[in-house]
Amino acid sequence: MSRAINFQTVSWFWDLYTRGLLDLEPPYQRRSVWNQEYKDFFIDTVLNGYPAPAIFLYQEITSEGRSKYSVVDGKQRLSTLFEFAENKFPVSEQATLTRLTGKSFKDLENEVKQNFWKYQFAVEYVPSDDERIINDIFNRINRNVIKLTRQELRHAKFNGGFITTVEDLTDWIAAILPPSFPLIPAKDKKQMKDVEFVTLLLLFLEEGVKSYRQDDLDKAFNDRDLAWEEQDEIASEFKQVIELIKDLLDVSPKDINLCKTKLKNQADFYSFFGAIAELKREKSLNITADVCQRIYELMELVKSPELAIKTQEAQAYYEAITTSLGSSGIEKTKTRINILKLLISGNTNL
Repeated sequence: MSRAINFQTVSWFWDLYTRGLLDLEPPYQRRSVWNQEYKDFFIDTVLNGYPAPAIFLYQEITSEGRSKYSVVDGKQRLSTLFEFAENKFPVSEQATLTRLTGKSFKDLENEVKQNFWKYQFAVEYVPSDDERIINDIFNRINRNVIKLTRQELRHAKFNGGFITTVEDLTDWIAAILPPSFPLIPAKDKKQMKDVEFVTLLLLFLEEGVKSYRQDDLDKAFNDRDLAWEEQDEIASEFKQVIELIKDLLDVSPKDINLCKTKLKNQADFYSFFGAIAELKREKSLNITADVCQRIYELMELVKSPELAIKTQEAQAYYEAITTSLGSSGIEKTKTRINILKLLISGNTNL
């Protein structure tokens, strides 16, 4: 199949659109609709001059010699550009170009408008409007497109003190603690899930146990991008807590390896981290081999419900680990932290 590729500006697409020569709704067009967050992020991409995926078009030449185009792939990008140019929504308050935030297109400086119109897309021309061929093209495109995780998008969007600290501490913790403690698979690390997890640990130190959806994490990064007042204090405390965890691992009896227990799981490590942090703040933390022994015995008991019923603490912890770290289970996370605190301080029946 022959391919034709060139580059076209937003102005070129706008001219076609306003003259009725660009069909955004051909029968084979997918029905996906972007929410405002996606629109805002894409406008921010264009205003920054960052690259965007190619637009796929089908070109039809009429008997009168006029070229008409149908959008095969790229409807949401083009629709977003047109809506923005028609002043249907302003530049987002979360935009990286802060001098433009809240402004509609008509209020932008002439230079910004000109750069917007000059923004170029790679354009590929599909040689057929046969729906079967187009669906095959769609499938092949989607198989070769790697969807970025929200944390990868944050990495691309933010460059302030918060994300710099989070990413630096992610590298630091990997060098301080044993491999796979906490356990984050290699494929997840490639998607920056380790950075996201360290973010949750830092936010715990700053805000305590809270529920964070992806939108909440976006807001946390945005709120701390230009200025993070707690940066030095929280980063320092984070290192102290991790070093205390390392000290605890170092004094473990030779026959005990806490890194191989449930503590390696992210939800349990989060609870362990929280318990150590709170005991440190309360100045009631002792690093001893006996503490390691008690933690290890609890982790052995919570391997199964049959073992967990042997102690009240183990049973409560086992019930609390059925809810993972994330958008729910705040009370169960607090339960895990409190049980570990009692255990570490020796105030349990275990």
